[in-house]
Amino acid sequence: MIFVAFFGTVASADAFLVTSAFRTWSGLDEPSPYQASQRYNAELRRAAEQEVLGWRLDATAVRNPAAVASINVTVADDGGRPVRGQSLRARLERPTDKRQDLSVELNEVGAGTYEARAEPVARGQWDLVVEAVGPKGVAFRRRHRIVLD
Repeated sequence: MIFVAFFGTVASADAFLVTSAFRTWSGLDEPSPYQASQRYNAELRRAAEQEVLGWRLDATAVRNPAAVASINVTVADDGGRPVRGQSLRARLERPTDKRQDLSVELNEVGAGTYEARAEPVARGQWDLVVEAVGPKGVAFRRRHRIVLD
């Protein structure tokens, strides 16, 4: 009986862990890793073009108790002058679960200052990705790791 109880406990624990793993698995982050590797050179070119712009981007996000996140972004050029009239978008990406990702458009509220609200946003770690979209696609991208309380 002790032998059966021991292995029954082990089998039950294993079944619970396997079931939990399958329920929380969101799938692949990249459907085709080969195609992602082929985009690598394009990403290098985009990064070089971004460096030529010389922009500085500061982004913050604050979550209130009602699960609404306020995202504030300021963009300045290499001389410290505000960058105006850009089409900016932001994504809050969950590092562990892509199913919770949120996207918002940022509105210009002042010279080089942009903001947006996102909801519902859970507490915890997020990646705040801010992109400036130009005629050729994404002209500028910054990623910040943030913690929302």
